[in-house]
Amino acid sequence: MATLNFQQAIPVSEQGCGSNGRTSGAKAALCSALAVLSLCACNEGEEADALPTRTVIAYMVADNNLDYFAVQDINEMEQGWSAALDGHLIVYVDRAEGASPAHPVVYRVEHDTAAAIASPIKKVYAEHNSASADVMHRVLSELIADYPAQSYGLVLWSHGTGWLPAGVAPAGSGKAAEPAGKAAHPQSFGKDGTDEMSIMDLNSALPCRFDFIIFDACYMGAVEVAYELRSKAEYIIFSPTEVFSAGYPYQEIVGRLFDRQVDYSGVARSFFESYSALEGALQSASVSVVKTAALDGLAASFRRLMSDTARLQPVSGGEVQQLSARRDVPLFDLGSFVAMLSANADGSEEVSRNIGNAVAFKEATERFGDSFTISNFSGMSIFIPDSLTTSYHDFYKEHAWFRASSYGCYFSRFGFGR
Repeated sequence: MATLNFQQAIPVSEQGCGSNGRTSGAKAALCSALAVLSLCACNEGEEADALPTRTVIAYMVADNNLDYFAVQDINEMEQGWSAALDGHLIVYVDRAEGASPAHPVVYRVEHDTAAAIASPIKKVYAEHNSASADVMHRVLSELIADYPAQSYGLVLWSHGTGWLPAGVAPAGSGKAAEPAGKAAHPQSFGKDGTDEMSIMDLNSALPCRFDFIIFDACYMGAVEVAYELRSKAEYIIFSPTEVFSAGYPYQEIVGRLFDRQVDYSGVARSFFESYSALEGALQSASVSVVKTAALDGLAASFRRLMSDTARLQPVSGGEVQQLSARRDVPLFDLGSFVAMLSANADGSEEVSRNIGNAVAFKEATERFGDSFTISNFSGMSIFIPDSLTTSYHDFYKEHAWFRASSYGCYFSRFGFGR
């Protein structure tokens, strides 16, 4: 029987168009850089070669109505695991009240095909808030130290509403337990009880740069999310629309996550095909693979388009491809928006090319449930301001994408402030 280690998580203590970005002091920047190097940098020479290829950590915030599906997905991970894989698959899961165990635990995944989780528990935490950035940082840092490897991957599993602020509840948000158009579950990423985590907090919570981040959560496929996390992963796999509660087919993709050169498009394709093979409203999915190294180029081209302020055109959400079930929830296709944004055709084409450079793979079903048709899909969503969303605007302007892309020029041009 594994030795159980009871612990309480301890908190760890551009250019724009008239917008002010938040700046960090030199001391904070140095501390952050040193932390990343100490946690994630491989040792050189023989010592590095002796380490396994990769540790993959699944951080599962399931202290909510997704608890049942967390168990199913851990079982799928056990089915997909093989002792021949070079590395460790580690699952941190915080389950719902009344579950067994209800407090957060860490599993080291081993192969098993039984209905119950058979993998050994390697660590047990006292009850804490898994949607806290301090807790996430602490847990991930510990697991990286406990399971050193040449590289690291991360699965972020929970509810999700993209970049939207805490407390916002789009219809059908979360990992949808039912098809779109029915009574889905309006909760945000990292939902632990009533606590949620913003994307800016998530960025600060991630202790190093991962090879990849997979979001098994709804609506995370936004340019705002990708740009905020661009320094924390080489590739991000996510969905601009909902993700139904079955999530990813882990029994199929686990092995691929330990290849020295991961076939990210193959991982995303497996997710897509698991839904496109279904019928009716369940035949609903979107997925994208984003190469983060290309995001600064995308922001620069968007910024150049924004600088031609006189040629910007107002765009109504009703005219653009929607990627959520409600028109008053501001998640729209980035490429569709860019095509209508400006009278500067050359500038729009440059941005579109850079979207293509950043999005290495994308697929979407023709319809999403009974809610909407997907006829234009560039691979990422974007927020479009209007009079219905003024309460979001100040929060939105805090994001790195808003500053780097000079999106404030559009806001100012059409009366939404700088």
